[in-house]
Amino acid sequence: LALRWRDVNLEVGRIAFCGGWVEGEHGPVLTATKTKRRHAVDVDDMVSALVDDHRRRCLAHAGGEFGRDAFVFANDADGSVAWKPNWVTKTFLRYQRELGVRAFRLHDLRHFMATQMLDLGIPLTVVARRLDHRRVSTTLDFYSHVITGRDRFAAERLARALYSRQEDEQTLGLTIPPPAAHARRHDS
Repeated sequence: LALRWRDVNLEVGRIAFCGGWVEGEHGPVLTATKTKRRHAVDVDDMVSALVDDHRRRCLAHAGGEFGRDAFVFANDADGSVAWKPNWVTKTFLRYQRELGVRAFRLHDLRHFMATQMLDLGIPLTVVARRLDHRRVSTTLDFYSHVITGRDRFAAERLARALYSRQEDEQTLGLTIPPPAAHARRHDS
């Protein structure tokens, strides 16, 4: 919710997260990110198009102009006040009920995204970076159950690569030494 238009670069398809907009004691307040650093991620063409469409609607609402400090998600024309976190949560819950979707927390979408990326075979280092985890071990601690379940996938991919290599070598008239001979050669 703290996302500002200055942090959105649709020309290269990148969005940077520089802070948070959270409920404070006397209403929403701007905070640093959890890691206290700027975090940028690439977005695909569909997300870029959606954000660009949203930008055009905001510009129309603002009379064709707003400042670079304007919030991406704001109700006022100049984008000076971001949506309230509690309003976003309540709206999210209302949509869940209206659509008949099983209730889950908004934050669970982050976990869904992480498990989907890992399930698709996206490298752990890339997933950790997109989640803004300082260490890959943090991602591994949270999502090891997804990675463990990918052992069969790894075995099948490795076998496919090895069998493909074996077929290529046979086609070229090369021979592959048996594993035992290969091991003895390196032991001497």
